[in-house]
Amino acid sequence: MANPVSKTAWYCTGVRMQDARSSNPLVGDTWAERFLDDEGRRVFERFTDLEDANGANIVRHWLIDQWLKARLATRSDHRIILVGAGFDSRALRLEGGRWIEVDEPAVIERKEAVAPAGESPNPLTRIAIDFARESLADKLAPHANDGPVTVVMEGVAYYLDASAIAVTARTLGNLFPRHELICDLQSDAFVQRWGKRIIARIATLGARWRFHPSDPVAAVETLGYERRECLSIALRAAELKRVRVPAFVIRYLLPSLRDGYRLCTFARRASTPPRA
Repeated sequence: MANPVSKTAWYCTGVRMQDARSSNPLVGDTWAERFLDDEGRRVFERFTDLEDANGANIVRHWLIDQWLKARLATRSDHRIILVGAGFDSRALRLEGGRWIEVDEPAVIERKEAVAPAGESPNPLTRIAIDFARESLADKLAPHANDGPVTVVMEGVAYYLDASAIAVTARTLGNLFPRHELICDLQSDAFVQRWGKRIIARIATLGARWRFHPSDPVAAVETLGYERRECLSIALRAAELKRVRVPAFVIRYLLPSLRDGYRLCTFARRASTPPRA
């Protein structure tokens, strides 16, 4: 894959493959191994020693699974859009939902080769986009809807600069005025103290960390969102014994770790009508 950020999808897929092969899988994504090709396995080899980062990564994926399952349990035809979908397999392994996956052409081509959208048990549309040259608004415009939509941006925000995040939020708000956003966020304190090893390893793929303000949740709220829920990925990973640091240490002694890497849901704030 030519796009450096797309290469990070191999890493996340490798983590899920490793989890599925384990004696105690959390996600159990058996599709992950199918998506990996020789390039993907070579990329993942660079990350196999990062035990804590890998543990947090699989917990992040599992937490999103739980949130999406809850939405699908109340509305089986709920619409879910994955922006920067990578090798996500939720449309193939979760029950219900009408799914749209958006990512770079090389990612979409690989997914179609291994698991064509037409063979998905749930309605699935895959959209190829060159994020650097093509408009997300144009790609998603045919799917615009004022009904409830969940947009997932997993492992995406910190590769974007603030202006790109603002444009994405505006695009989603214009096309899907009733959408909720699920995304993971990292603070600058977390990046500086806890993220250096994984960020340095990601940099070997050519991808850079860009969005890590001091308060990323507040930064997203300024883009027209209201926070619904935020969970500490590090704390939940410790509670599930997927990282080596004890949960009580993260909870009480390491606030930059506890609060610096969170998974959040945001609701789109209702527009204020113009004054007469």
